[in-house]
Amino acid sequence: IHQWCIMKNENIDWRDLFPILGSGDQQTQSVLESARVVTMSADQSVFRAGSPCENYVLLLEGSVRVQVIGENGREAVLYRVLPGQSCVLTTCCILSGDDYPAEGFTESPVRALVVTKRAFDGALESAPVFRRFVFGNLGGRIADVIARMEEVTFRPIERRLAAFLLSRTDDAGAIQATHQEIAVELGTAREVISRHLKRLESSGLVELGRSTVQVRRFGDLRRLADTSL
Repeated sequence: IHQWCIMKNENIDWRDLFPILGSGDQQTQSVLESARVVTMSADQSVFRAGSPCENYVLLLEGSVRVQVIGENGREAVLYRVLPGQSCVLTTCCILSGDDYPAEGFTESPVRALVVTKRAFDGALESAPVFRRFVFGNLGGRIADVIARMEEVTFRPIERRLAAFLLSRTDDAGAIQATHQEIAVELGTAREVISRHLKRLESSGLVELGRSTVQVRRFGDLRRLADTSL
């Protein structure tokens, strides 16, 4: 992971976010207590496709977006890493020794615990609770990624777009996002999103503005998101 800056704040709250590790064996607690506390500002590269994985990271604050870029330059979000989680790609790469196959960016200021690869490898052998956490967390996160891929592959774009708009509305029913940003979130092309948004607008469900979408008929949009047709 690149561009991490060591924080001088020693008031680490990792036990609250990772209670299994906090109440684990002495070897596990020793590994976490000796880990670096680091921070990054928003909109920074955490890792890039082809870069080596040198650390195991537990997120304390903020959000990291992990995405892939296709040969045509199209971006698609795979998942996000949130407080209390670790990155599934980082775990896979540090276990296998492979380079990253995707890229990660901070979406907000981030604070995290960083365990070096050497400490990580040693903990897998000597710290039972740490080892169970790593593989248990990996299994759960892989299941999340598979569910995300199933949604992108099999769920109609109309339903996914409607669900996305409903999930991102503010108190006034507005979504602040460009068509390109929505396309990245839903794993499709900007032209596809623009076409479907115009259909929703012509049906009176939404009103389109400059980098905004205003929901006008929540009930109809919810029915579209929930329909099985």
